[in-house]
Amino acid sequence: ILWRDEEIGRIEAGEDPLRPQVSVVADEHLSGPDKQQVQDRLSAWLKEHIAERLKPLVEIAAAEDISGLARGIAFRLTERYGILRREEAATEIKSLDQAARAQLRKYGVRFGAFNIYFPLLLKPASADAALTLFLLRDGASHGLDVAQPPEAPKAGLTSVVVDKAVPEAFYRTAGFHVCGPRAVRVDILERLADRIRPLIAWRPSADGAAPRPPGATGKGGFTVTPDMMSILGCAAEDLGLVLKALG
Repeated sequence: ILWRDEEIGRIEAGEDPLRPQVSVVADEHLSGPDKQQVQDRLSAWLKEHIAERLKPLVEIAAAEDISGLARGIAFRLTERYGILRREEAATEIKSLDQAARAQLRKYGVRFGAFNIYFPLLLKPASADAALTLFLLRDGASHGLDVAQPPEAPKAGLTSVVVDKAVPEAFYRTAGFHVCGPRAVRVDILERLADRIRPLIAWRPSADGAAPRPPGATGKGGFTVTPDMMSILGCAAEDLGLVLKALG
């Protein structure tokens, strides 16, 4: 933590992923009471900073109107910094009734085809805060150098080429889903699925009057369209590999 371009504190991991600790950087000239005041001020600032950047996570972690299986999903979302692979919680999600789903949606949770996530946390400032907390608590266990972490995907990109030396958890915390050679932003992945789903379902009408949508085959399959490549910002070959990775 810098103040007037000087390092005055360091953030350290805590047991709660949303509550890291602060240690004051000072020499012997700072008295005990003054040092405690600095400690209290930095701790308060950090709490406010996280509450602002990761508001949906902080709110759902403290929610008292979520119970049962929904509480379990909320806990796992907090542990994963707001993005959970749907397949990792498939059994619990299948058992959620509409009331439980409504409890989670109230706090901004979206149930996607591939991930359960908070759309608000995909904003650059939120993703940056989540990555910081991930690196502090989990970076070393994933083989990362916390002092020199990998470069996060740049703001505005919908997909990036995967660096095989970077753990999948890093991309996920940044808001990206690894699909073969590329990592796709989780909301963009859902948009791609939304484009493909009706193409697979389309069948020609008996009188042949219904126009064939671009990419539809009418036989339960589809072909790649320029629109799909545009969404991901990649070439047809890469898109094909992404789709194969998704099954």
